[in-house]
Amino acid sequence: MYMKQNKITESLTVVKEIQKNPGEQSQVILPREMLKHNYNELEQHYFIHDLQNLTSGFPENENIYILGHEVTEDFPRHNHDFFEMSYVCQGEILNVIDDVELYMNPGDMILLNQYALQEIRCINPKALLINICIKEELFSRTLKEFVMDNNPISEFLRHDNREKQKYMFFSTGYSREIPVFMNNMVEEYTQAGFHQTFSLEAWLLLLFDSLVKSGRYSYSGIDKNALKIIQYIQEHCIHESMERMASELGYNANYLTGYIKKHTGRNCREIMKEARLKEALRLLADTALSVYEVSEACGYASPSHFFRIFKETYQMSPKEYQRQIHKNTMQ
Repeated sequence: MYMKQNKITESLTVVKEIQKNPGEQSQVILPREMLKHNYNELEQHYFIHDLQNLTSGFPENENIYILGHEVTEDFPRHNHDFFEMSYVCQGEILNVIDDVELYMNPGDMILLNQYALQEIRCINPKALLINICIKEELFSRTLKEFVMDNNPISEFLRHDNREKQKYMFFSTGYSREIPVFMNNMVEEYTQAGFHQTFSLEAWLLLLFDSLVKSGRYSYSGIDKNALKIIQYIQEHCIHESMERMASELGYNANYLTGYIKKHTGRNCREIMKEARLKEALRLLADTALSVYEVSEACGYASPSHFFRIFKETYQMSPKEYQRQIHKNTMQ
């Protein structure tokens, strides 16, 4: 683990080793770029390289702790005495919670309670995580009313969820809000000298509120079979219908939709929409195709439908995006 010398006395709290003791283009991509920039600032102060060296306590009188986590190797089984929210900033990881394998991609997030036994396996050495560690004492402050509210995350935080699960999985790679919240939290934390502030608590509350409003959560997560299905849908949805893809995978279309919902908290239509938009972004940036041709190549029924979906998602038209990309390329 690397930390600046003046911060060693304020390092992360208990990690128990179970093995040892049984408007422009920037509107589209700026949030993630800023997040990676501020992640680098975080890295200079708090960065995990070896969980086995995390033995000291939370910063005194503070209930939120944020650090960067570079997954260049496997991390052994462990648990915490605090809630932990892990956000995949870059790359992919295999998160094993109580022997359940969960595949996490950029933008995915998982919330763990104190009873979850976790292993992290390296499947991409460039993977970067942001960990937000939260002590229950925070729930008597800014989050007090939220924790007592009637919603799935609040129930989880007070150990009152009917599923009695030790984790909640959020497939949020589609979201434009989540990287903004994460960026603002990391930026606030670094600018405050790596200390808890009321603004930091407020951003955490906004993050939780956004996750609640989305309604997209899962107590299962993306296992190996779910990952295979999602990847198949992403690769074939441009030219194949939901019914055809389900048939090819050996499922009934309704069952497949329910299966994806269970494991991601989202429906297949959303995943198909994202895959088409991702391909549209690529074609608009890397080819000389017209907007009409891009629309057709991405499987949209009409250019007007493509235009509406694109503008709703990125707050600019396909043509405006294309112009901005080409303008940046010329600079």
